[in-house]
Amino acid sequence: MTVEELITQLKTLPPDTPVLVEGYETGFDDIIELVPRPAVRYRNAQEWGGEYQAPEHFSDSEAATLQAAVILGRKGTRR
Repeated sequence: MTVEELITQLKTLPPDTPVLVEGYETGFDDIIELVPRPAVRYRNAQEWGGEYQAPEHFSDSEAATLQAAVILGRKGTRR
């Protein structure tokens, strides 16, 4: 994905939408997709874990869920 393609997709989102990236492991991959995902900030995240998690990882149904834009890389489905 090029900068122009990413900017075009980002322009379709509300300006206050958080943009997240896949975390963990090493190296870099091409961006394959920008997808909307619900996310909850995880205050107890370990150093190796993401600061946000999917809402289904929490038993508290009232956890503050936000709609985020997640940048997926080529190997994103393996994580």
